Amino acid sequence: MSRRVPVAALLSLLALPAAAQTPFGPSDPFESRLKTKPTFQIRFRVPEKGGEVRLTTKNPAHYEKDVFWEGSGEVTIEYQDVKITADRARYDFPTKTATLDGHVVIDQGPTRLSGSHGVFRVEEKTGRLENATADLAPTYHVVAEAIDKIGPETYRIEKGIFTSCDLPHPEWSFYLSTADVTLDDYARMRNVSLRAGPVPVLFTPWLVWPTKQDRASGLLVPGVGFNSTRGAYLGLSYYWVTGRATDSTTQLDMYSHGALGLGEELRWTPTPESAGIVQAYMIRDPDSTVCVPFEDEPTGTQPCILADGRSGVFAKRERTRWKTRLDHVSDDLPFGFRGVLSVREYSDEQFLRDFERAFALSAARQTLSRGFLTKNFGDDSVNLRVERSETFFGTEVIQERLPSLEYFHRTARLGNSPFFLALESSVSWLYVDRGPGLMHGQYGRADFHPTISIPWKSVPWLSLTAKGGGRWTEYTESTNEAQNAFTGESRTRTVAEAGASLVGPSFSRIYEGSIGPFGRFKHVIEPRVDYDYASDVGDPLSIPVYDEVDTALGRNQIRYAIVNRLLARPADPKAGGGANEIASFEIAQTHAFRLPQVAASTASSFESFVEKTGPVEGTLRLVPGSLFSFDGRVAYDIHVSRITAVSVATSVNWKTNYVNATWFGSEPAPVGGTTSSRTDQIRLAAGIDLGKALRIDTQLNYDAQQSRLLEDRSLLSYTGSCYALFLEVRQLRLPPTTRRDYRLVVNLKDVGTLLDMNGSLDRIFGTR
Repeated sequence: MSRRVPVAALLSLLALPAAAQTPFGPSDPFESRLKTKPTFQIRFRVPEKGGEVRLTTKNPAHYEKDVFWEGSGEVTIEYQDVKITADRARYDFPTKTATLDGHVVIDQGPTRLSGSHGVFRVEEKTGRLENATADLAPTYHVVAEAIDKIGPETYRIEKGIFTSCDLPHPEWSFYLSTADVTLDDYARMRNVSLRAGPVPVLFTPWLVWPTKQDRASGLLVPGVGFNSTRGAYLGLSYYWVTGRATDSTTQLDMYSHGALGLGEELRWTPTPESAGIVQAYMIRDPDSTVCVPFEDEPTGTQPCILADGRSGVFAKRERTRWKTRLDHVSDDLPFGFRGVLSVREYSDEQFLRDFERAFALSAARQTLSRGFLTKNFGDDSVNLRVERSETFFGTEVIQERLPSLEYFHRTARLGNSPFFLALESSVSWLYVDRGPGLMHGQYGRADFHPTISIPWKSVPWLSLTAKGGGRWTEYTESTNEAQNAFTGESRTRTVAEAGASLVGPSFSRIYEGSIGPFGRFKHVIEPRVDYDYASDVGDPLSIPVYDEVDTALGRNQIRYAIVNRLLARPADPKAGGGANEIASFEIAQTHAFRLPQVAASTASSFESFVEKTGPVEGTLRLVPGSLFSFDGRVAYDIHVSRITAVSVATSVNWKTNYVNATWFGSEPAPVGGTTSSRTDQIRLAAGIDLGKALRIDTQLNYDAQQSRLLEDRSLLSYTGSCYALFLEVRQLRLPPTTRRDYRLVVNLKDVGTLLDMNGSLDRIFGTR
């Protein structure tokens, strides 16, 4: 369980991210770049008793037995784990006190104290050092007029600065008038100001920082910032250690425009193999986005769909909004079971857009909650699964699995026979709600799907696998022909299946020669034929479709291909490893002896226009190493004599830089006098170091058919010697409006996030 940092302070402007901005941690490709964890802990060793004092010096010493010792020039005093060096020193035997002067350095474990002069009681390991500097693990520095060790476990700092930057001119630092540091307790600091270079930025008259090895209860550092929609905010949080393996955090968030949020987080780790977290957050939002009837907002311009299916418009209203999250994983359940539970619930769809700062969440059109209890034993596995999904595309679509009991048997030999058995089976209770006027209700489903196969490979250049099986599925409900309502009648689906897979005869040739890092190549040419048969299903329109189990219908088709593979072995024997496939080229085509069944009411009307012979498909893959990869695919329809689909995906990686580009387009052949819409999209993701400190990462999604940039996101980061700055700009062009946001994050080395603020670019520039 991670360690929380409590703060008790009268803080005016100490900025850490407010919990209201991201009540729960987002899942986001850039998020790990923006976050940093504090690692600071003040640690000094408690004095040990016993041992002798060793005194050495370069110049002759003045010495009176049992009274005093004086030395000058490279003076060294050693006692237990303490080593002291100075230009000059006097050691008093009765009091066991050293008076030090000139380039004083006191080393104790990983801690180093240095100063111009001081007094140190060797046996007690206490004293005072003036014009002092302390170097603390891992990279912290304290510079003060004086540092006193006033007790076995207590230090006092007078008029000092604290920083993890390089001295003598730190890029950021905390200035303080005094600080009392007690081991395994707290560091209590007074009149603390944060400075950027020499310029004061933030101030607090009192700051408490824990020095405890374990977690400590208390107020967390308040978060302050600004949101362009809800104004300035202040976030207050209290952290409570409720037990050895549990803790809780209560948060209160206040916005200047009137929004008020309250949240609670509970965490637990009952065993090393199990952990969980539950979070709840509620906010009274005076400016929430809701869908209302036209008559309630006659000036509205952004359309939406109401819960009852009527058309409406988006408007601003005062609402109480909320979200909940529950995550738990247990890898050590009895009898070898493993359990996982993940729940996400929101008060409304717009909560994602209004409050989630992470781009992946704010642009999401689906929320998913799921849980499973599973056990694997040999080639078998049992899985108990629950699931709920809500999809938002104009109307809300809900699907639930409450629950589903599944049993799987992976392909394995039946005893000593040449046959292999695979089995998929499940018993499920399902619920669907596809929206107003569409299918709504719950039903049961049982599915049993065995497959028996027999492989044959007597020669290395030819292999054949034959298979046969069937599928039996029972439904407690069936659908009408329009597939918009249940009929109240049960339904049974039976399917007989057969298939065969032939690879070969294969031909190969080995080439000796050096190209790049490779010194030997093998070219393999092999034909492949795959036959797949499933008997027709009577009245497929009556089957309620929930997932891929329900779309298994009749088919009778064969796919034939010729595959070229190029394998390469490294020229350097020290590189190790065997041959790797660096390139492949495949040409394939599928022919249907009869058209496959489709669970759609319009399928029969287009059957006479669909061709049984599919397009010629070509696939080229290049993976010569970790630096570069390429995947290109093309489909050529012989009936219309043109390319109907193409896609290209390529990736280039070097050091910490990368460029990933994808282009995919399609123009399906016309069916029954109708034409399908053409698609043409380009996606780009790249991260480039512009220098030692500056880097840019970007993601683009461009629709070439519409000549429109659908989505773009860029992150500019600057990493100094002891801090990091991040500026993120995001644009998402989805209804109801285009969203243009920014996010600014300031992280301090080893201390954590100092500032995290976000808002709308349109509001800044006055365009909305």
